[in-house]
Amino acid sequence: MGGSLKETSYEKRIQRLMLLGEDGDQYGLYIDISNNIVWEVKNPEQACWEGETGRAGGVTAWLKKQIYPYIMDNEEEQKFRRTFMQGELLRLFQSGQRQVQLGYRFRKGKYITYYHVNIEMFEHPRKHTIECCAIWRNDTIPYVNRVISKVLLQDKYRMIAVLDIQEKTVFVRKHTFDDMELVCDQPLEYREFIEKLCEHRVEKKDRDWFVTSTRLDYMEENLQMAGTYSLTVYNEERGAERYTYRWLDKEYREVLIAVEDRTVEMEKDPLTGYLNRSGFLRKTEHILKKNADQYQFAVIYFNIRKFSGLNDVYGYENGDKIIRSYMDRIQNSVLRPLALGRVSADRFHALVDVKNLELSELGKLLQYPVRIRGEQVEIYGRCGIYYIPEHCDLDVSQMCDLAKMAKNKISNQYMQPYEIYQENMKTEYGQKNLALLNLEKALEQEEFVVCYQPVVDGQTGEIVSAEALVRWNSSGAEPMVPSVFVPELEDSGYITKLDTYIDQTVHRFQEERYCQEKRMVPVAVNLSRMDLMDGRMTERIFTEIQETKVPKQYFRYEIIESACTIISTQGEEFLESLRQQGVQIFLDDFGTGVSTFETVRDYTFDALKLDMGFVKKIGKDQKSDAIVVSIIDLAHRMGMKVVAEGIENQQQSDFLRAHGCDYLQGFYYYKPMSAEKFSKLLDK
Repeated sequence: MGGSLKETSYEKRIQRLMLLGEDGDQYGLYIDISNNIVWEVKNPEQACWEGETGRAGGVTAWLKKQIYPYIMDNEEEQKFRRTFMQGELLRLFQSGQRQVQLGYRFRKGKYITYYHVNIEMFEHPRKHTIECCAIWRNDTIPYVNRVISKVLLQDKYRMIAVLDIQEKTVFVRKHTFDDMELVCDQPLEYREFIEKLCEHRVEKKDRDWFVTSTRLDYMEENLQMAGTYSLTVYNEERGAERYTYRWLDKEYREVLIAVEDRTVEMEKDPLTGYLNRSGFLRKTEHILKKNADQYQFAVIYFNIRKFSGLNDVYGYENGDKIIRSYMDRIQNSVLRPLALGRVSADRFHALVDVKNLELSELGKLLQYPVRIRGEQVEIYGRCGIYYIPEHCDLDVSQMCDLAKMAKNKISNQYMQPYEIYQENMKTEYGQKNLALLNLEKALEQEEFVVCYQPVVDGQTGEIVSAEALVRWNSSGAEPMVPSVFVPELEDSGYITKLDTYIDQTVHRFQEERYCQEKRMVPVAVNLSRMDLMDGRMTERIFTEIQETKVPKQYFRYEIIESACTIISTQGEEFLESLRQQGVQIFLDDFGTGVSTFETVRDYTFDALKLDMGFVKKIGKDQKSDAIVVSIIDLAHRMGMKVVAEGIENQQQSDFLRAHGCDYLQGFYYYKPMSAEKFSKLLDK
């Protein structure tokens, strides 16, 4: 009786183990381990595998035919073989282990799957043979989920997919793309997958770039180098999405694709909480597209005057507070901006309805007091305004540029802290930027022409020296004077290249006249503050002065007063070394700087050039006349000569000569002229 119950219980147990359930991707194997016999096989494709059941040695034959050819990795196959060896299973059973579990990769058709095998061993109650039920379960999806959870640090993704590079197939695990037909866990050709993304997630203008950037060979090359590869897609409707490729299994060339929403991070300014430049551009573009009458809007560019100085004096923490309060002030003002964004530092953009743009109220909005560390500090803001015209074909970024251009044209911010964009501003702005864009080309094509303006003796009127000036004869454009392009080159640091060209041209001019034994006069070259800070520039000048055969007194350099305030020790030593060789150093534009007397006290100059602003007022302002006389007297007492530039009439000339000005320069005597004309003038 007991034996019968025991055997009945045993049979029920076998039935339970071999009951594979509703999942059509499970396999069951009932094995007599002691005799190496397969008694029963169950799988979704055939109820029983005929031919090998009930035969000794059937287990080995079954595994060799059904399992081993599809295990992808040789090491995994060896591990599987060792586990299913008759002796190993018997040893495990005798040691008290009744259950064995293992997982392995299995190629099913052209797809890679992951199978979990559970082997439960027991003793036959009557035969006393050791038997087992081995259940194969397709564990691919849970396995992938486990690996994904290890690779990804968070689960807030718009899409997660697995890419099989070898098969060029994608399995989408999950997605939140309601506008796309993507069936999860179904194979999809990678090319078709990318096409669907282009159609629904990528702007038309970016689609070629997206296709190229997600090409399999290009993507895999980046993965091999860095282990991860990312690109960000920006869509006007959906914001920013970052596509990240990571190795899921490098050996099998399986890649995890994760798409996350980066709109907030990409469009939010972390300091103020308002939009950043990208966010402002996208939101404004969206608003304008929804409104056919764009002329009812205006784009405004704001900035705070001398904000870097506020940071230096009161600290960056207080500077940040000013920025936040300034943007809050704009947001809560009568402008009622439809979009407000911080571009950088103290620069902001706003889109406003023109009916809210009361120009008379801008002064109160932009200029206001704040208290910092117990002190009252005045904040001075400025803005440029671009009224969007009808049928405007500019994008928002270009509109912002034009608003900024208008801001840069503000002449008196205390009287009017705003400026409205006018079409003629673009032409002037274009000329200035042309200097930066085409400098190298202009130098190569010799578009810059060095001119010479003679300087005469204050008593005799004889030409005693000259100043080298430059004009830009740009191809296809009107000649430009230095006031148009030199400030831009100075601000950008490119002025050194131009000054090098001028200096070398003057050297050639002087050397030619010296070799031809013609009359020579000193020629002065202007050096900017950037020149004095460039060690290569100063070394080149010093070397050329040393090596030239021309007497050193025929070379002069003029330094503007503002450059002296930032001159380095290296720059001081350079100027002094030139003076020791016989080169004269002049202080240019004397009288315009705030530290004039400190400059002539702390540095040694052979002469100073009186700023033309004083010369223009001669005979019109008694105070200016008195200052001019005092400067001439002061310079002479300090052992310096005086050059007056910008002389335009006889009254100015007579006044300067009467008060002992040493040298005179200006249109009244000579205009700047070409090297050829200057040579002829000297030869007379």
